[in-house]
Amino acid sequence: MAMSSNKTLWGFAFWLKNNPYRTIEAMTWPDFYEHLKQFIAVNATAQTLTAAPGIDAANEGFGIVDFSTDIDFPKQGTTTRYATDGNGVAASTTLALNKAACEQSLYPDQPI
Repeated sequence: MAMSSNKTLWGFAFWLKNNPYRTIEAMTWPDFYEHLKQFIAVNATAQTLTAAPGIDAANEGFGIVDFSTDIDFPKQGTTTRYATDGNGVAASTTLALNKAACEQSLYPDQPI
């Protein structure tokens, strides 16, 4: 359901931003991952999230690596800084293919 997906993503961002103990700028990957892991754990049933394994797992701790039917990664658009809905870099089914897709992706701090 689209609304639940929106609420989940933006709810996590809101919770992360309002952490009184650590700013986003001060976080390391393990810090960020622990926040993500706890948020997923308490929302697993309501938002149909998958609990994440350890950070050193073969799939890098995400719990899911097949993003092929659900997401695109942002890429440079032709008339805007980033592409519109459905026109990003297509995600794939394996960790290696998704890393390759990220290499083609446009990040906010990347010059164009």
